[in-house]
Amino acid sequence: MTLVTKGFALHRKVRQRFQAKMVDDERDTFLRGVRPFIILGQVFGIFPIYGITANEPTRLRLKWFSLRVILNLTIVVTALVQAYLEYGRLKMIGINAKNVSGLIFFLDACLINVLFLNLATKWRTVAAKWDEVDETFNRAPYQMVGWSLRKRLCVVSFTLLFFAAVEHCLSVVNGVHNQLFEVQYCNWTVPNFYRHYSLRRFANVYINFPYHDLSAVFFTVIGACKYVSSALTIYWNYQDIFIILISIGLATRFQQINNHLKILSDGVLIPGEDFWIRVRTNYVSVCELLDDVDRVISWTMLISCATNLYYICLQILHVSKKLANTIEDAYYWFSLVFLIIRTVIVFLSAAHIHDCAKKPLDIIMKIPNVGWCVEVRECIVC
Repeated sequence: MTLVTKGFALHRKVRQRFQAKMVDDERDTFLRGVRPFIILGQVFGIFPIYGITANEPTRLRLKWFSLRVILNLTIVVTALVQAYLEYGRLKMIGINAKNVSGLIFFLDACLINVLFLNLATKWRTVAAKWDEVDETFNRAPYQMVGWSLRKRLCVVSFTLLFFAAVEHCLSVVNGVHNQLFEVQYCNWTVPNFYRHYSLRRFANVYINFPYHDLSAVFFTVIGACKYVSSALTIYWNYQDIFIILISIGLATRFQQINNHLKILSDGVLIPGEDFWIRVRTNYVSVCELLDDVDRVISWTMLISCATNLYYICLQILHVSKKLANTIEDAYYWFSLVFLIIRTVIVFLSAAHIHDCAKKPLDIIMKIPNVGWCVEVRECIVC
């Protein structure tokens, strides 16, 4: 009888724990929406914060002596070494607007990684504040119109990641095809094309070290260098998508306030002072969250804009000249168009926060004199 009682008690305890977890996971919060995106980034060593799968933001932490941070710093050091080797190669052949892009690519990826490492040290505080705000906007009287926040974040992030993967694949295909085209056009005799490709692709390495087939396989097919190369390519897109997701998360909460205030737009319904106290408190909480987020990602935003503008100019320089073949033409045009669209989305999504934050003022200005109170004046001041 005792065993049966203990069995039922254990069953009830397990069921309650799983039911609580299921209910908690169903909450439409920003942290749960960006969780898959952050986990994907951590596979490539960026944003090495622990506790991202936990339901409580208080469990988020950065462990300096951990595998994730070691992986992050390893990629930074590897990128710096490649930047140094690339600088040595450029000193020998000369620098121009096109060939300097490799050096800028390595340095920029290093900087992005360091910025996200710094963000990981501050993310716990921001996440706790964000989760508190989301708790307010996940219950009445605020409601979502259309897709949930988590669905919006997932669709946007994985759509942009898909096109980024397509761009990377086109880049690889274009690099191989260009070397084949070069060999045929110049009528070179190349007994070992793999060796030829490796020497050209990793010229900054083999200009300092002798070639070997095993090292070529390590660089081009397997090993840490291939992993680091893929990671550095992802970082450029990762920071843009991260900024877009943050902008969507903040703008959505302001929009929920606007949807709540739409019932007052005709001036017929005049709520009491308690209503305005609640609205102003919730609006201020989102504004404070916006200030906190702005402080921790301001440098990331600046580097994102600078990087995108540089590469847009570089791609325009490429497409403005006659390209060698159809594959090269397809790659550079796709890369340019995708880069411009992604940059525009970054700018518009950030600007959308300001637009959504100012809309409540338009509704408040329609409140007739009989509905005026101290809290309405405080809302205008906010």
